[in-house]
Amino acid sequence: MKVLPALLKDALSTLLRALFKRPATVKYPEVPVEVPEGFRGRHYVDLEKCVGCGLCAKDCPSGAIRMVKVPGRKGLGVPVIDLGKCIFCFQCAESCPRGAIRPTKVFSMVVSDLGDLILDPRTLADSGPEGSLGQGEENEGELRGQEEGHG
Repeated sequence: MKVLPALLKDALSTLLRALFKRPATVKYPEVPVEVPEGFRGRHYVDLEKCVGCGLCAKDCPSGAIRMVKVPGRKGLGVPVIDLGKCIFCFQCAESCPRGAIRPTKVFSMVVSDLGDLILDPRTLADSGPEGSLGQGEENEGELRGQEEGHG
């Protein structure tokens, strides 16, 4: 019978502690989230640095990268990354001898079509680091600012 008072005492102490603590969650997306240093978000492929060696595709443990031949470029082509298959280990960035692939702080990659999760640098080259992925123009400045910290 001593178990019931002990349970009530524990429940009341937990309730009182919870009433005076800050919430454990944030109201995302209304409140911006500060991404910690070293966060491995969406990839950024710098075509100026990429030599088309294919080491990123060879070393990718999930097979999320394939090399696509581009007319006028030497090597195996450019890496096309399927973020739906990617496990965000960034072995591709470690393997790249020129540092052409690097993580960004972009973590919101919500799409309605799985095809939008394919990062093709050939189509993203004109739009810069922010790319498409349903990000839209409203996040353009925010994404550029995040990229500048990783250059």
